[in-house]
Amino acid sequence: MQPLAGLGPCLCLLILAFFPSIGWGFSDQAKLGKESEQRVLAILDPIDLHTQRIDQEWGEFLRKSFMANPGWKILLRDSLNAKFKDYKLDPHVPCHEFQCAFDAGNILSAEFVLFGSITTLDDLYAYTLNLVHVPTSQTVWSRVGQVRRRQMGVASAGMEEVLREIGKDLGPDLVRTGRHEKRGLMTVLDLSAAASTPSRIMAERVATHMYASRNYDIMGRKEMEELLKALEINKGEFIPTDSSIFALGGKMDITHLVYSRLSATRNGGMQLQLALYDIAAKKKVREWPSKSTPDFQNLMEFEDEFFTNMFKLLDHDRSQPELRPSGHWSWAGAGLALAMGAVLGYLSYAAGQDADREYGKFQNARSREVTEGLQARVVSKERSSLAFGVMGGISLAGAGGFLVFSF
Repeated sequence: MQPLAGLGPCLCLLILAFFPSIGWGFSDQAKLGKESEQRVLAILDPIDLHTQRIDQEWGEFLRKSFMANPGWKILLRDSLNAKFKDYKLDPHVPCHEFQCAFDAGNILSAEFVLFGSITTLDDLYAYTLNLVHVPTSQTVWSRVGQVRRRQMGVASAGMEEVLREIGKDLGPDLVRTGRHEKRGLMTVLDLSAAASTPSRIMAERVATHMYASRNYDIMGRKEMEELLKALEINKGEFIPTDSSIFALGGKMDITHLVYSRLSATRNGGMQLQLALYDIAAKKKVREWPSKSTPDFQNLMEFEDEFFTNMFKLLDHDRSQPELRPSGHWSWAGAGLALAMGAVLGYLSYAAGQDADREYGKFQNARSREVTEGLQARVVSKERSSLAFGVMGGISLAGAGGFLVFSF
């Protein structure tokens, strides 16, 4: 029987040799299976916020970067342009908001749409990217960043590397498309002084940070502008006091508002003001005015830190009651705890001294009855000393906690 052991593999090879079409059939089925697992992605050309036009070169680079990821089926530029023209739409009109990306996805029959911006400013590239899931009408992934324009002496090398890494790593299997429970409606009130490139970049970054929130519905810039117009509110004349922002938020029927303002300072630098308002609770949650700086990258890092912590803060406030006592009660509590700690410390010391004396008597005792009585007293004194010591330590720790709360 052993000579027949290798007959099976040999027969398979002979069959494939004489009937190669069978092998190709299996290969074609594997290809079809692979293609059926791919998700359709339309990549819109990013906008250059300096020229306010689309950048076709970066758009093509993005498509090539995502083509390297086997999870995506990328729609090519020609098919995008042809479909837009069928709907009498200009493919050269910039799209850098959620609503137009969502509409484009429906026109193109794409499950996902990627849109964003890539803008040069001094020696930096500032970029934003957003991935929209069209069936669930939500932004499922966002990225805000900046990179040096020249690295290792090569122009655009840093930006190209960033896009290559994003295209390679961001696969559909890593994107969560499930809907989250919404906790309110949020928008951005941008009152930047001038329509300059830095102000456009900052507004785009702030909007992208907002899109990154999956727990809040976002009122986009265009929708907000239309609502302000309907309410006959002129942004140029609006004075952003706390009371006026709460009143405006009430008229807009939103639950949260982020106030943003980039302005020039007298020393030739720039300053960024950011604030988060809980309109529903009539509470200013956080306000961060930056220091004046001539380096725009410092402001971008400042803005990134604000939004990194903002949603964590909102989630914490939503789940935790306000436990922070007022300043004068904090100091009073600290004083009382310190006094109690001192008293308990003295009692612990006194009980320890008594225990030492009783132990001396215990060692000199002669009769059994006296020895047992003194032993019990020593144990009792030592327990009292330990108890007072622990309570004193707790009091001192409480004093420290009150002092921390007072600041």
